[in-house]
Amino acid sequence: MNKGKIIKHIPNSLTMTNMLLGFASIIILMRTDLPRKELIVVVLIMIGGVLDFFDGYIARKFNAATNIGKQLDSFADLVTFGIVPVCLVNYLALCGHAIPIAVSSGAFLIAGTYRLARHNTNEFSSHFTGLPIPAAGIILGIYCIIHSSWVTYRHPDLCTLITTTFIVLLSILMVSRVKIKRVL
Repeated sequence: MNKGKIIKHIPNSLTMTNMLLGFASIIILMRTDLPRKELIVVVLIMIGGVLDFFDGYIARKFNAATNIGKQLDSFADLVTFGIVPVCLVNYLALCGHAIPIAVSSGAFLIAGTYRLARHNTNEFSSHFTGLPIPAAGIILGIYCIIHSSWVTYRHPDLCTLITTTFIVLLSILMVSRVKIKRVL
């Protein structure tokens, strides 16, 4: 295989690694014997974000972008930045009121899926329309770490309101028409 053909496989390899990190995160959450597994999961989400950035960058830089790569990227993003963060929120049971958190988590998944589908139907441009799901997933993961480390559970109703509002806000930002400039 020549160098050009090898380079063309790098973006999809990074995408699949991103998805495997998401899958590994779910497995880690299901295990009961790992200390600070929520921190491990957030680190894996963030590494997935780095891989997600570079898969697209390399695909464009080396003219290796394909329709299949675009679809694979969205599937990987849905796992790592959609499913994993809401699994983390629900695993941590941040506030004690499961139903509002579960419903807002469902809204997050729906919004993220819609945003990915909308993105896939548009041509590449110098900006994103709406908050990209990788950013939303990373933000939600960081929120989980901060919340689980610093917040006390003296006011579960307020905690539920804040967490649910935060998840819904991220959901709205993903489906919004807000223009966000691309870094590269």
